[in-house]
Amino acid sequence: MLEKYNLYIAIPVGAWCCFLFLMFSFLNTEKSKAVHYFQMILAVCLLWTGGSVLMRMQIYPGITFWFNVSLLGLLLMPICIYFFLFFVLDIERYYFLIASAVITCIVVVCNGIFGILIAPPRIVIKEVGTIAFTYTLENGVYVLFVAEVVAFVYVLVIAHKKIAGNKSMKKRLLPFWLGALFVLAGNILEVMPGNIFPYDTLGGVLMACCFVHVMYNRYMFDLSHRITIGVIYTMAAVITFLPLPSITAQSEKIIGILGGIDKFFPIVTVALMGWGILAFGAAFHLAERMLERKKQEQIENFEIFQRDTASVFVEEELYGKIIKAVRQLNEKAHIYIFVRKEKEQEFEIVSRSEQSADLTETEKREAIALLYAPNLNEYSEISLLKYDGIIYGFIYLKTKYKIKMNYIEEECYRQIGAYASVCLKNINTYQKVYQVSIHDELTGLYNRSYYKEFIEKEWDSRKKQSVIYMDLDDFKLLNELYGEECGDNILKWCGKKIKDTVGKRGATFRMGSNEFLVFACEMEKENLLALAEEVKECIALTEKEKPRVLQPITLSMGIASYPETAANADELLRQAKKTVFFAKRNGKNRVELYEVGVEEAGSKELVTKRYEEILPTIYALTAAIDAKDSFTFEHSCQVSEYAVLLAKETGLNGNEIQMVKEAGLLHDIGKIGIPERILKKQGKLTEEEYDIMKTHVENSIEMIHFLPNMDYVIPAVMSHHERYDGKGYPRGLQGEEIPLLGRILAICDSFDAMLSKRSYKDPMPLEYAVAELKRNKGSQFDPVLAELFIKLITEKKI
Repeated sequence: MLEKYNLYIAIPVGAWCCFLFLMFSFLNTEKSKAVHYFQMILAVCLLWTGGSVLMRMQIYPGITFWFNVSLLGLLLMPICIYFFLFFVLDIERYYFLIASAVITCIVVVCNGIFGILIAPPRIVIKEVGTIAFTYTLENGVYVLFVAEVVAFVYVLVIAHKKIAGNKSMKKRLLPFWLGALFVLAGNILEVMPGNIFPYDTLGGVLMACCFVHVMYNRYMFDLSHRITIGVIYTMAAVITFLPLPSITAQSEKIIGILGGIDKFFPIVTVALMGWGILAFGAAFHLAERMLERKKQEQIENFEIFQRDTASVFVEEELYGKIIKAVRQLNEKAHIYIFVRKEKEQEFEIVSRSEQSADLTETEKREAIALLYAPNLNEYSEISLLKYDGIIYGFIYLKTKYKIKMNYIEEECYRQIGAYASVCLKNINTYQKVYQVSIHDELTGLYNRSYYKEFIEKEWDSRKKQSVIYMDLDDFKLLNELYGEECGDNILKWCGKKIKDTVGKRGATFRMGSNEFLVFACEMEKENLLALAEEVKECIALTEKEKPRVLQPITLSMGIASYPETAANADELLRQAKKTVFFAKRNGKNRVELYEVGVEEAGSKELVTKRYEEILPTIYALTAAIDAKDSFTFEHSCQVSEYAVLLAKETGLNGNEIQMVKEAGLLHDIGKIGIPERILKKQGKLTEEEYDIMKTHVENSIEMIHFLPNMDYVIPAVMSHHERYDGKGYPRGLQGEEIPLLGRILAICDSFDAMLSKRSYKDPMPLEYAVAELKRNKGSQFDPVLAELFIKLITEKKI
């Protein structure tokens, strides 16, 4: 018999529908513990409200059974809420809750058998067609009530200790406490003597509203997608039961077709179940597709961030990509990146989003305070940049309104911070290795290999740029007198003094064994000279750390500037090195400034003075060569003359012409160390003998090293057997890698070798030699220099 149900049944049905809708909303979702525990809460709420509905409808197997089902759900509900809270607060006391759940199940079974707590309610006929229920309490229910209150207070105290001072977390969890209190209060009112109103399930409706509030504020879950999924499954439930009214109306006709009522219910039930499976299956796939699309979008955004940052080795570039990725989560938020100051406990802002204004000092302190209380401010959120157990910095979000991020978005935000932390660690590791590679191991200054990279990055043709080149005077002598260890100490001390003196006014490099360079930008000539003199005075000072040697430690310095005298960076360096050479020749421990015309003006006097100084040494060496092999002596003199003519034709200055003349005279002095049997052999040399002959280049260099102030000819002498195509010796240099003076000597040396008489060959005709020069242009010889040399022959200047 169908009864007329009013408010007394409507409220429990409404509560059950609320929880059913919420459960539908979480059927398709990410498998996380937060969702798992929340589903447990909804499941026991459905058990409680569903049992209450079926009890009030007096469905088989009866009021007693459904009352105990409802009671089981009611008693398990606070335990499941505690499970959820313990997870959120990271409290490791699950054994207490598990034990409580087991005891609760035992108590409910005993109550169903013996009625030790509360008896099933009695039916009260309020008016015709209106059914209500009233309860009779046993003494055991007071024990249960006390146990529930004790458990509630116990959990409340634990939670309070965990989140003390964290206002934001308290606000997030407040709806769960209120929901539990509503249910507790509703059940207390429900069992009051004489009450027939369903306060218990009304409390359930209020608790469901608290859960919706949690979703609406996105404290834990994303409302929009959860509601959409709930609607999808609700529609599936409606579709499932849609045929039921039609079946009920046509029941007599269907019973007649089926042949009896005994077949009606099983067949209709199976049909409805099949129809329901199809409806819920379609809903499941629709919800899965929707969530998969959202999840894929999040994965793609994160993968893009990972891909974009995988090869980033500059912190500023990484910060920009972090801001771009975080903006995908919250477009309206102001984004800042804080980084710890070096060797300090303070943080500074290193990057921010375009729409973000500068923060005041108070706002900065509020942001840093979130490190110690992450949920202190509802309008802000941080994600740590942390590696090796140290907080390097953090990503800071600030909005005008409350930040509503669900657990998926929060997890993505944390992942961005975690992955960015890995990138920062890689960048810092790379920077450490990179810094080692660009610094000189001995002095700690930038090294020569970094100078080229530095110029490529810093060179600005619109600005005035200058170089101060420094050469430590008589360093070889100091090394020989006091040993290499003392020499290293001198270099370290000089490097430190130069760097400390220059400071932020320029970049300091170690360019060679005893050579230093300072690159300065936007400095006037007077300031450059003053800086050089300042360095000179610092080097001259006597102090405790200064290496103790009898000779004074001094520097010869040359200064060149762009664009006054140099047209580019290469010429700037070349001019500064030349000016150091002038400083050394003019007495050492000097500062010389390169100016247009100065080089040519002083070149003739300088060349003459230098040539007069070394002339006796050169004559002594050439005489030694002549005594051993007159062919070599004549050849060296002839090569020197040819080289001078070609250097003049090339347009070199007087200083370079004199250098190539001296190099021509000395280029074969190493043959003094070659056995006479090989030097004067009549026939072709064997491979072994040829290898010995090739060592004359190294021998020449070794001998020149011992000549006073003759190192400047070494590049030309060392490279006169190099080939333009890179197949020469001793270093296999190619093209313009070969020093210019070396390329000049290579042509002159080969030309004279072809025209000269040797013990193993007669001289070749001039025409043959010219043809060979033409044939080997671009392979053995510099093509431009070879053409100039052929021109000199054609004009009969050679």
